[in-house]
Amino acid sequence: MIEVTDMHAYYGKSHILQGVSLNVQEGEIVALLGRNGVGRSTTCKAIMGEVEPKGSVKFRGKEIAGKKAYEIANMGIGYVPENRDIFPGLTTRQNLTLGLKPGQKDGAGRWSMQAMFEMFENLDRRADVEASVLSGASSRC
Repeated sequence: MIEVTDMHAYYGKSHILQGVSLNVQEGEIVALLGRNGVGRSTTCKAIMGEVEPKGSVKFRGKEIAGKKAYEIANMGIGYVPENRDIFPGLTTRQNLTLGLKPGQKDGAGRWSMQAMFEMFENLDRRADVEASVLSGASSRC
């Protein structure tokens, strides 16, 4: 499903990823482990196209290295960063509403408000709570 071969990534002149290779098959759950600064997040960002990868990154057999992040997202790959890019002064419901596609009504589509409430246990009970008081989560890609 995702095949990474000899992937390198840089931040400026700093060589962050050096020859990363991995294969993730359909239905597998994979964890990247290591101390701070070893490249876990950069690996996810390079697969996702947020950092330009050197080497091969394939998704379902098609090369995706060099594609824009939004193109990769449209193919079905997502990245959930560990930071809290929310508007802390808004409620949970207001933050979720900002993520709806233009013209999408609440309750319509795959990522509707109702779908979010069903996916995340107890979120509906926190819908009108200021988002700054919600707990965070760790990075996933």
